[in-house]
Amino acid sequence: MGVREERHGDVAEIVLDWPEVRNALGPAEGAALRGALERATGDAQAGAILLSSSGTAFCSGGKLPEIVELAKEGPEAVRTAVYGEFQGVFRALRSSPVPVIAAVDGPAVGFGCDLALAGNATFIGRAGWLAQGWIRAGLIPATGGTLYTMRRGGPLAVWRLLAADRIDGPTAESWGLAIACENAREAALAMASKFAAMPREPLKALVALSRISDPEAHLAQALEFQTDFLTDPGFAEAARALLGR
Repeated sequence: MGVREERHGDVAEIVLDWPEVRNALGPAEGAALRGALERATGDAQAGAILLSSSGTAFCSGGKLPEIVELAKEGPEAVRTAVYGEFQGVFRALRSSPVPVIAAVDGPAVGFGCDLALAGNATFIGRAGWLAQGWIRAGLIPATGGTLYTMRRGGPLAVWRLLAADRIDGPTAESWGLAIACENAREAALAMASKFAAMPREPLKALVALSRISDPEAHLAQALEFQTDFLTDPGFAEAARALLGR
C-alpha cells in the first residue's frame, strides 16, 4: 500500500492507496505523495495529471495520533517534519505545467479537502463529500485550503464551508467548488484524457495564465504566449487546416 502511479496514454494518474487508514496522511505519506507528484509534473510526456484514491475515502485528513506525537517535539518539528512535507505536496501541485484533476469518490476532510481543491478541477462522485475539518481539532487549513476555496468560490465560500458539517457534490457545484457527477474517477479521467490530447504548449500556457490574477500581468504574459504561437510556422498550417474544413 502507498502511492500508486499509473499511466493512461498521456494521463499520469496518482492514486492514494492507504485504504486501511482511509488515506489519512502523516509526514511519511506526505513525502511519498510529494515524490509522486514531482515525478508526474516532471514527465514531459504527461499532458494531464489525475489525482484519485482507493478504498472508501478520498483522504480523511492527517494522521492525528502521529502528528500529536511529532508536535510534542516542539515548533521546529512542526515546521519541518510535519508541514515541510505537507506543504511540499501543495508546492508540487502548484508547479505542475499541465492540468491537475481530482476525483473525489469518498470523504475529503481537512488535508483531504485542501488536496481536492488545490488543482485545476475537481469532480465529486455520488459517495464523495468535502469538509473543512481542521477547525474541529483547533487548527486551520495550513496547506492552503482557504486560498483554494476562495479562488474557486469567492470569499463567502470559505465561511459557508466552515459552517457546514459537510457538502456533497451538488452543493459544491452550486458554490463553484467542484463538478458533481455519479463516478468522479471516470469523469475526471475523461476530462484529463481530453486535455492530454490538446496541443501541449498552448495547454501549458493556459495553466500558467490561470495562476495570474492581476489583470495587467495576465495580459502581458498572454501577449508573450500568443506572439510565440502566432509566429510559429505551425500556426499557419493549423489555420489552413481549420479553414479547409
